[in-house]
Amino acid sequence: MKKFALYTAIFGRPGRFNIPGVSIPDVDRFCFTDLDIKNSFYQIKKMDLSCLASVRGQRWVKICIPDEIFDNYEYSIYVDCKRPYSIDFDYLLSCMAPNSDFLTRKHRRRTCIYDEGEFCIEKRKDDKSVILNQLDFYRSEKCPAHNGLYASGFLMRRHTEKLKEFSELWWKQVERHSYRDQISLPYVAWKHGIWISTCRRTR
Repeated sequence: MKKFALYTAIFGRPGRFNIPGVSIPDVDRFCFTDLDIKNSFYQIKKMDLSCLASVRGQRWVKICIPDEIFDNYEYSIYVDCKRPYSIDFDYLLSCMAPNSDFLTRKHRRRTCIYDEGEFCIEKRKDDKSVILNQLDFYRSEKCPAHNGLYASGFLMRRHTEKLKEFSELWWKQVERHSYRDQISLPYVAWKHGIWISTCRRTR
C-alpha cells in the first residue's frame, strides 16, 4: 500500500485551477472531474456524477474519498483546486494526534456553526431556508455554539474504517441539508465523538 495520495475535484464548469507545491516527489495526484481537462500535474479521472448537482458532486468526492484512493493509500490529502497550497507531509503528520484520523485547519474568522450559517445566508452561498432548517435541527440536537469551525478546503485523512464511517455520516448531512459542508462537519464530529486534529498551516 502506498502512503500518500493528493486529490482534488472539479465538476460542472472549469474555473481557477491552482497547482499545489509538495514536499516529497513520490505522491500520486488525482483530479476527479466530469470535464475534459488536460493537466500535467494531476492524473485526470473522469467520473459521472450526473445524479448530483455539480457542487454536490464535488462535495461527494471530497468527503467520501473515491475507493481508488481509499483502498490503495494509507493517507489522502484533499485540496480545493481554486486555492493555492503548499503541502509539507512531514509537518502535517506531526500535527495529527494519535487518536485522530482527520486533520484540517481551524477557520480563521469564526468558531461557531451557527455564525457560519448566518454568514452563508448573508452572502447567499446557499438557500436561506435550507440553512435555517439545518441550524434549527442542530439546535434541537443540543449541538453547542462556539464548539469549533474548520476551513475544509484542505483535509488530510488516515484511511481507517472509523474514518470511512465518519465520512459517510458527514456526507449524509450534506446530502440532507446545505452543501456548505463547513456547517455540518463540526456537528458530525460532536455527535459521534470524533477528534479532529488541526494545523496552523499546510507547509
